[in-house]
Amino acid sequence: MAAVNQVSTTVSSTGTISFHNINYTVGTKARSHKRRSKCLTLPFFKVTEQKQILFDVSGRFMNGMNAILGPSGSGKSSLLDILADRKDPRGTSGIVLVDNFPRHPSFRYTVGYVVQEDICSGTLTVRENLYFSVSLRLSEALSASDKRVRVSTVITELSLEACADTRVGTEFLRGISGGEKKRTCIGMELVLSPNILFLDEPTTGLDASTAISIMNCLKDLSRRGRTIIFSIHQPRYSIFKLFDTVMLMCNGQCVYHGSAKGVVPYFSTHDYQCEPYDNPADFALDVLIDIGRKPDIIAKLNDLYNKTDADTSAAFPRPGNMIDLESLDHKRRKYKVQAARSLGAEIFYLSQRTLRNSFRNPALALSQISVSIILGAMVGLLFYDLKKTTDSGVQNRLGAIFFISLNQIFINVTAIDALLKERALFIHEYASAVALIIAILICVMMTMFSGFVLDLDSVFKWLSWIQWTSASRYVSNLLIINEFQGLTFCLSNQTNVCPMTGEQILDNLDIPHANSWDLWKNFLALTIMTVLFLISSYIQLIRIKKTK
Repeated sequence: MAAVNQVSTTVSSTGTISFHNINYTVGTKARSHKRRSKCLTLPFFKVTEQKQILFDVSGRFMNGMNAILGPSGSGKSSLLDILADRKDPRGTSGIVLVDNFPRHPSFRYTVGYVVQEDICSGTLTVRENLYFSVSLRLSEALSASDKRVRVSTVITELSLEACADTRVGTEFLRGISGGEKKRTCIGMELVLSPNILFLDEPTTGLDASTAISIMNCLKDLSRRGRTIIFSIHQPRYSIFKLFDTVMLMCNGQCVYHGSAKGVVPYFSTHDYQCEPYDNPADFALDVLIDIGRKPDIIAKLNDLYNKTDADTSAAFPRPGNMIDLESLDHKRRKYKVQAARSLGAEIFYLSQRTLRNSFRNPALALSQISVSIILGAMVGLLFYDLKKTTDSGVQNRLGAIFFISLNQIFINVTAIDALLKERALFIHEYASAVALIIAILICVMMTMFSGFVLDLDSVFKWLSWIQWTSASRYVSNLLIINEFQGLTFCLSNQTNVCPMTGEQILDNLDIPHANSWDLWKNFLALTIMTVLFLISSYIQLIRIKKTK
C-alpha cells in the first residue's frame, strides 16, 4: 500500500478535479417493435440498445463545497461515479484530470466515497466501525496507537464524541440516530485522510434538521482544505447557501456551472424569473424540469456554457503538450494496486469483526444453535437402534442418510443472506433475493439427482449427466457404503433367516463398492467440487465492480 499512500499525497495534493467532454453510454434492454421478428422478443434473446446518459460534460471542482444538482435521471450520480473512477470504463469517454494531471490508476483507492445508503456494521460501535475501516484499508506500517489516534481525530472532526462507544444499531437493536449514522459512514472514509470526498445524495432520507447538520459538518471539512463533491436533489435554502460551486444538470447535459449566488441572475438573463421569497434551489429545479421538455433550450444553454467556460478550459493541457491518454488508459487496465495488508491480516480483521457481530447478535446465534440441537435430537430419536431387517431396517437407514445429506446441503443456504449483508460493506450491492433463488435451485437439482428421489436410469438420457454434478449423490453414496458394507439383514419375524447382505443392497442401488477406492473417490469428488466452487466464487467476487 506504500505506492497507494504515495499517490494520495502527490497526485491529490490540492484536490482540484477538472473534466472535459465526458460522455457515458449504457446498454439497455430494447423494447419490442412491431416489425421485429417474434424470436427477438423471447426472454432469453438479449436485445440491447445504446442509451447515452451524459453528453460532453465539462467542469472543474476545487477545494470547497461542490454540488451537482438536477432532477431524477439527469445524470448527476453517473457523473459523480465517473469522477470517482467507479464506473466501468466501457461506454465512458472524455478527460478527467487531478491537479492538471491524469488520474493515477490507484485514484479510486485514495479518495473517499460515501454511498447513498448507510453501510456500516450495526452491531459494532461507531469507534469500532472506524477502527476496522482504517485497519482494513491502510498500510500495516500504521501502528495500533496511530490508528486509534486517527479514529479519535475523525470522531472529533465529525462531532461523534457523545455516541462514539454506542452501537450503530440494527432492525432489532436500538442504536444511534440517522444523522449520527450518516456521519459514521463519512468517518469511515475520512480515516483514509482523503483530500477529495465524494458523496451520493448525503441528505436523502434525513429530516430537515439532520440534513442541515450533515451539510454543516461537510462545510467544516471543506474549510480544512478538502474538496467535497456531492450530488443532491432538492436542498433547502439554508443548505443551498453553503455551496461554493453548483453544477446544474438536465438530461445528461450541463446548463450551468458556477457560484451558488449566480444561479438566479444567470437564468434571469434567459427569461426565467425567481420570485422574491422563492428558494433558489427549488427555482433552479423548476427551471431544469421545464427546459427538460425543450431540447432546443437545453442545447442553447449547454452551448453557451461550453463557450464561456474559460476557467475549465484553462485546466486542460495545451495541444503542444497533450498527454497520451490512450497509453495511460492501457496502463490503467494493466495496473494492479498493491494490497494495503497481507491476506493473513485481512482474514484476521474480517474474522474478528464477524465474530464480534455474531457474539453481539445472540438471538441469531441462539436460533441457529437451537435448530441444530432440535434436529439432532429428532434424528437421534427417530433413527435410534435401527433393526437389521430387510424391510424397516433398510428403509430407515436409507431415510436417515437421505435426511442427513439433504440437511447438510440446505443448511448452508441460510448463510448466503448474512454473506450478502456483509458484502454490502465493501461493494455496495445487495441482491439477496436473486442469489437465494439461484442457490435454492442448485440445491434442489442436486437433491433430485442424488439417487433417492429419481430412478436415474429412467430419466431422459440427456439429463443423466446432472447426477455427476450432484454433491448429494457423492455424500449419500459415501454414507451408504460406510453403513451397509458388511451388514446382514434378516426377515422381520425370523431373525435366523437372513437372505440379504449389505453388498446386495449396494448392488441393487447401483453403487460401486468392490474396493476402498469406490469409497474414497466420493471424498475426492466432493473435494474437487468444493475447490471449484471456491475458485468460481472468488473469480466472481473479483469481477464484481465496486459500485452501488
